[in-house]
Amino acid sequence: MVRKDSEEMTSADIETLKADIQRLRDDLGEILGSIGSYSKERLTETRDRLMAAVEDLEGKAYGRLQGTARTVRDRSHRAVNASRGAVEQKPLTYVVTAFIAGAILASFFGWKKSSCD
Repeated sequence: MVRKDSEEMTSADIETLKADIQRLRDDLGEILGSIGSYSKERLTETRDRLMAAVEDLEGKAYGRLQGTARTVRDRSHRAVNASRGAVEQKPLTYVVTAFIAGAILASFFGWKKSSCD
């Protein structure tokens, strides 16, 4: 009989342990679910903040690009106008200079071509 009582207690203990383990599983499932939803919310918030930061950065970069393009365009217009003014003041000098530069380049490329043969 003693043996039967100890077997019954062991069965009762096993059932209690099984119930405790099931409660632990349920609790762990709830905790993991809570962590998962919390993590998902945090990821969503982080993604939204990153998207806003990227959009802000894109806007700033586009604005700077437009400003730089305007500056380059203005400077190039000024350079072209300045060169036109210089050519208008001394057209013969620039025509002769262009002719000499062309003759030098032609002789250089002609020399280069004949040395390759």
